[in-house]
Amino acid sequence: MASVPVNAHGSPREGIASLERLAERLRAEGWYARVIASEGQAALLRVVNPLAPPLNDDLALRRDQAGLWWFCWSFGDRIAHVDNLDIAAARITQVLGYPEA
Repeated sequence: MASVPVNAHGSPREGIASLERLAERLRAEGWYARVIASEGQAALLRVVNPLAPPLNDDLALRRDQAGLWWFCWSFGDRIAHVDNLDIAAARITQVLGYPEA
């Protein structure tokens, strides 16, 4: 799967918008989430656990062989389809979170 700066609609601006929607969803739960977009590079979403900053990742958008767009971990595994913000946010906070004491 190749990382690209667009989503299912095919525009870089809409790809950034998908990342921004996920960032807003995560921020609503108290997480640090910021879209990083550089000229000529795919946009990323930096997510950091506010209670444990070493627990973080830079998420990307990637397209599968069927042409569907997914939020993905930095190592390439899928998190959730771009239209499933609740599932994506739950998986991200579960993986980057830590058990209650």
